[in-house]
Amino acid sequence: MARATTFAGVVGLLRKAEALLDKKAGQTDPVDRAITLRGIYYGTLWSLDYKVESKRSVPGANIRNLGFLTYTGGNLPVDPRPALTGTTLFDDLQASQSIHDRGAGIDVGHVMIGIETRNSWALRNVPFPGQGGTGIEIVTWLGDLGGGAASLARKRVTAPRTSVEVIFNNSTSDYGVMDNLEGDAGGYLVGCGSTPSGATTYGAGKGVADILSDYLPLTSATQWATRASRFATALGATVGSSGIANVTAMTKSLADKLYDFAVWYAATRWIPSGELLGPAAEKACMHMRGAAEEVATVLVSTLSKAILRSGSSIHASAPYPPPTAAGVCKSTLLQGASVNPSAVRKQLEEWNKQMGALFQ
Repeated sequence: MARATTFAGVVGLLRKAEALLDKKAGQTDPVDRAITLRGIYYGTLWSLDYKVESKRSVPGANIRNLGFLTYTGGNLPVDPRPALTGTTLFDDLQASQSIHDRGAGIDVGHVMIGIETRNSWALRNVPFPGQGGTGIEIVTWLGDLGGGAASLARKRVTAPRTSVEVIFNNSTSDYGVMDNLEGDAGGYLVGCGSTPSGATTYGAGKGVADILSDYLPLTSATQWATRASRFATALGATVGSSGIANVTAMTKSLADKLYDFAVWYAATRWIPSGELLGPAAEKACMHMRGAAEEVATVLVSTLSKAILRSGSSIHASAPYPPPTAAGVCKSTLLQGASVNPSAVRKQLEEWNKQMGALFQ
């Protein structure tokens, strides 16, 4: 076999993997298979995310894995490689995370972690203190775009005129690119029944591949055509004939969440890796509020446009808001990093140990 290049192709890979997990690993429940499949992309030592992030910083990659462990409710994916041995399925699935098919696209890893996380009422409804949102928010749009806001703020330390567009259109497929946003929507909606962001449900005899197939525009485009409206509603939008009606209130709400996560992202990713040290930490912090507001503005506009163009890609486009001037850093964590980064690293290492002990 080979990596998938179409929606039908990736559904086929997932279906074959599920059959082997059922037969060889005894995973007869699709809930268990969803957790295992998520581990191919996120939160394990064999995941694609770990392979990429550990090249930047092993401590940072380990903290990310602990974060995924936390945000998914302590689920520990089974290593699928023994069940998939003798096939190329593992490598093919990892190579098929981002699918672009006839102008449309989706990030399959985002979908997998979303349908897993939505099985917990608490992870759908209870925010993590200091991190801006709930588990389902963090593993989907908030993690993507909050990280994007942090990245934009960091860029503006040396290039203050950097446009927010780089978060939504970039060659590295990071943050708010189309397939990520589509994956975020899918993470909320695949298998959600009539309740956007509700608990994942499987019909009789259906598995992960089946509910993904039902969502994608394959045998039917019913779910696909309404995804932008349903996703926006789950994020707090009031949808009307002109798209999103409560633009100001929704933008403010999302910006607050994005700012909180941007601070957390910078502290847990770049301080342990040594990428954000000394005065640069506080300077980046000074740009984070403005970056978060711009990212929220683009997200709301993007969803509103997609609602009006039923079935079109959730893809950001101009006009983009102008760069915001630096403000005041109000994060004690990043202020501390600018003065004594080693103390912040020690604090994060202690958090690492405490979180790891919870799941031993």
